[in-house]
Amino acid sequence: MKEICPICEKESRAKVIKKKEAMNVRGERINVEYEIFKCDTCGEEYMDTKTGHDPFVYAYAIYRKKHNMLQPEEIKEIRRKYGLTQGELSSLLGWGGATLSRYENGALQDKTHDNQLKLLREPRNMLKMVTENLDALRKQRRNQLLTNIKKLAKDEYPIERFLEEWGTEQEISVYSGYKSFDLDKLINCILYFCKDGLLKTVINKHLFYADFKHFKEYQTSITGARYVHLTYGPVPMNYDIYLATLVNEREIDVNEVFYEGKDFVGEEYKAIEAPILTLFSDSELKILATVKEHFKGYSAKAISDFSHEEKGYQETTKGQPISYEYAEALRI
Repeated sequence: MKEICPICEKESRAKVIKKKEAMNVRGERINVEYEIFKCDTCGEEYMDTKTGHDPFVYAYAIYRKKHNMLQPEEIKEIRRKYGLTQGELSSLLGWGGATLSRYENGALQDKTHDNQLKLLREPRNMLKMVTENLDALRKQRRNQLLTNIKKLAKDEYPIERFLEEWGTEQEISVYSGYKSFDLDKLINCILYFCKDGLLKTVINKHLFYADFKHFKEYQTSITGARYVHLTYGPVPMNYDIYLATLVNEREIDVNEVFYEGKDFVGEEYKAIEAPILTLFSDSELKILATVKEHFKGYSAKAISDFSHEEKGYQETTKGQPISYEYAEALRI
């Protein structure tokens, strides 16, 4: 077949020549075989990288195999199975925008990045990455990802099991209210407070006040949850994951609430399932009822503003954990 020679820019019948060469890849000599073309007009040899005969492509593939590293197609497959774009996965990993694209297109990844990607083959590791980087994706995309993870994990490793294990890995301390994390109690607290429907901000404040008030009066929290300082007040760590799990399990329903005259849409969560109250002690039930009654009729803004006056909130900054020691100064 005739084609244009890139050297002399004349039409010629290129002859295919097989070559062997030792390529230097990160200090190692990798022997590769590849094809080049020889122009029958000018006699010059040239390489047509469009045909995939770039010797470095072969050399990198051999190097990856030798060092048990992911090939470009395997990297693409990890991303695709979760339904993520290159930008979304890069954001979760904390990588620069072009890094993942280069790896998928044949650039040789570094070992640290390769290890990070390998871990993501397991849905439980992807879930952990999501819980530790809640702001990396928009809420809608994060919820879609959680659904995909759940489908991939199936019965062998459900989200609920991971969340419980993740909580038990946390050290029992003043930041957990001197109690081990209890996923069942946290979920049933949410169901209890959401019986008649609550906005997300209001739910988080109810949980905070229930745990901290119980600690104030009985020296232990109810759920063992850890709370952090965020813009709208104290919230349980990974609260979005817990709410998304309940929505996916059809235990709570979520609906958009439009505020007339305001450019604002909220999400109201309403319990579908009744809470299992036998999980709670008498003192815990008393505190839950007290908190629910105290904030009855509070708007999201009102309860958020109220929580901003708490000493534990005022003496911490965004993202910092809030010690249960501040419960002593709780305003209810």
